[in-house]
Amino acid sequence: MFEHVRMHPDRPQIRQIRRAVDMLRQGGFAIVPTETTYAMMMLPQALQAQDAVRKLRQLDDKHLWSLVVSDLSQASKYVSMDNQAHRILKRCLPGPYTFILPATGTLPKRVFGKRKDMGIRMPSHRVCSMLLDELGEPLLATSMQFCDEEYIATDPEQMQTCCKHLQGVLMDAGWGGMTPTTIVDLCDDSANVLRLGMGEWPLK
Repeated sequence: MFEHVRMHPDRPQIRQIRRAVDMLRQGGFAIVPTETTYAMMMLPQALQAQDAVRKLRQLDDKHLWSLVVSDLSQASKYVSMDNQAHRILKRCLPGPYTFILPATGTLPKRVFGKRKDMGIRMPSHRVCSMLLDELGEPLLATSMQFCDEEYIATDPEQMQTCCKHLQGVLMDAGWGGMTPTTIVDLCDDSANVLRLGMGEWPLK
């Protein structure tokens, strides 16, 4: 049910990446390292995985998932970008940012409900980038944080203990970080910073 795969953070083996892809395509989730924190990711159509993560983290139906993409071309299928937004994303991504943009309505309403916007994430961590490239599809994501913990989880051994009864894979690239992404809302004419995290803002 649950697999713990230890990986080199900069030179992961392709067979390990493909094992995680198989788990995702079978409807499970993956705990994935990013340049900020570990994140729990699954395919948008993996409803059982979403329910399992909601239960583990005690999230309600209004929880705001991020959409993790491999490139801007993939992102453009799910969000609308004007010229200014495209320039900002091209400058900042891949990197430690989540950008809120108008949604195109492509993803199922069960996931995003009636929301008219969506958070887009493109991590720069090698393991995550290889996973997205091999999968060829975007993933839903939420931070690896437990409901009874104040801080984001950083220790893969703790993640293993808490998730070992579920259908998923832990892509263990060592201890994770604790600083989240910088969240920037680009739905209006001017950029609005909702959370200042690892990503620099304003841009120099």
